[in-house]
Amino acid sequence: MTTTQETDSPPPGSGDPDEAEAPETLSRQKRLGISVLIVLVLLGMLASVAPKSQLREELRDITRPFLLASGVDQGWGVFSPSPPTTTNLVVARVDRADGTVGVYPMEGGVGIAEYWDYRWRKYAEQMWRKRGAERERIAFAGWIADQDRAAGHEPVRVTLLRHTRQNLPPGPGPDAGEWREIPFFTTPASRR
Repeated sequence: MTTTQETDSPPPGSGDPDEAEAPETLSRQKRLGISVLIVLVLLGMLASVAPKSQLREELRDITRPFLLASGVDQGWGVFSPSPPTTTNLVVARVDRADGTVGVYPMEGGVGIAEYWDYRWRKYAEQMWRKRGAERERIAFAGWIADQDRAAGHEPVRVTLLRHTRQNLPPGPGPDAGEWREIPFFTTPASRR
């Protein structure tokens, strides 16, 4: 009696992809990677909420690159113990050679757009808040002047203004006070 093997199915251990160890190894690597990510997130959360200590600082040093790359770094100081009492927006006003005025608000988006506009709002906040932000103010005013020129105008002066209003406590009545305009930087619009 003679037996023959089917040519469609290779014998066990002959390199059949279904029986190979590579998928099992890959599965182990995926599980290890996911486990590392979970540990980093948990350590980052612990470092974010832990009281000030040497351990907290060491955990932050370890997890900071991951938290920054993933966008998980969050500071909750905005909510407590003393949330911001004002709302502030930065607006650039351009005085032009023909006597007209251009206004360029630095407003944030609505909905999901808020996530990528947030950095611009923080940049604007640093321009009016930091005393040593002269270089940033000059660069931003120059960029605004270039935008105005690109729109076909001839800018003469750029003024950066902070539009601010008081956030009122919850309860009956309005949520916020009236908007005020506070100039914080002016420069001639020189051609770059």
